[in-house]
Amino acid sequence: MADLLFEILLQIPLISGLVWLANGAWPWFRGLRTSPERAFVAGSLLLGMWALLDWVFLNMTDMTLALLVSQVRLSVFCFSWLAFLYFGRWLSRTRSWIDYALIPPVIASVVICWTVLNVRAPEMTPLGYPRVFRDVTWYSVFLLQTATYIALAFTYIGWDLSKASFSSQATRHKLEAIFAALVITMAAWLSTNAYNNLTRSPNFPALSSILLAPGFLVLLFLSPGSTKSLLAALRRASVTPARPFAAIWFHNSGQPLAQVVLPGEAASDAATLSDLSREVDHVLVEGPGSNPGTLHQLEHESHSFVFEKGHHVTLVILVRGRASESLRSEMRTALRGFEADHKDKLGTWEAASTVAEQALDALDEVITPRVL
Repeated sequence: MADLLFEILLQIPLISGLVWLANGAWPWFRGLRTSPERAFVAGSLLLGMWALLDWVFLNMTDMTLALLVSQVRLSVFCFSWLAFLYFGRWLSRTRSWIDYALIPPVIASVVICWTVLNVRAPEMTPLGYPRVFRDVTWYSVFLLQTATYIALAFTYIGWDLSKASFSSQATRHKLEAIFAALVITMAAWLSTNAYNNLTRSPNFPALSSILLAPGFLVLLFLSPGSTKSLLAALRRASVTPARPFAAIWFHNSGQPLAQVVLPGEAASDAATLSDLSREVDHVLVEGPGSNPGTLHQLEHESHSFVFEKGHHVTLVILVRGRASESLRSEMRTALRGFEADHKDKLGTWEAASTVAEQALDALDEVITPRVL
């Protein structure tokens, strides 16, 4: 009975890997392309690959190949949590130098994995799975970097969830349950792996098996959704302090097309913003290293004017503080969707004015997304 239970345990990483690969593939194939969503997809796919490599490692008999798989497995795991850290950051923060500063420690951990981490060749345990012997000091360094990034990712995601006021209570409870399951399972992974490797204990490590439960919770949350509802769910997880309080479409001929301002707020005149946008766009596009269609931002005191230029129209939003990467991606999605839906009527301002009501609807969803 014990042998059967152990054999089942050896196969759980395979199921865990397939579940996390599905978590990444499902929203990807549904066509979502916001920056936080791309980071979530990358993190899920990498975590799924790590679990599959874990399954391959546990079922190997060739010790040379087992060592190679073990090193690849650890490298993939490092990058998976970098992706989840980006996911948490970009829901509430804009891209900055910090995103680039987060990369070197991950590369350093990967170098450690491939150079000084292992002290001798793997051996087959009496239970029938390979065991790798780690250098205690270097594994402590590797574990510290990994644990720090996991903690940072959870900190950002937890803060995002606490501020996601556009989510309904039911949706928030689902997201909080998934978040709690991830925190608990990763705490278990860190503790068991730290103990096994630092004490060189022969005990069977938890590894990727413990990620099966939160993986299923994520899959159940994502799978029923259409493309529209998946995008809406991601948008409701975006935090509110960086939400815009005014948004304006204007035709690239310079004429304003539609404007939405939250009640009680005052926005600049649309024509003034149009002139300002054209001047900023001209300077940035004509400058070295810039391309038409690139997102631009102008800060003034405590406000930011954020611009997204398309082939026929430009979207301008006003934000207190700095726009998050999630909001920037949302602007790009809104712009591309509007131009795709009405491309036949956007050639001139006169023709574009006939879809002004639809433009207002698109702006209203950017300003005040409906509760999900």
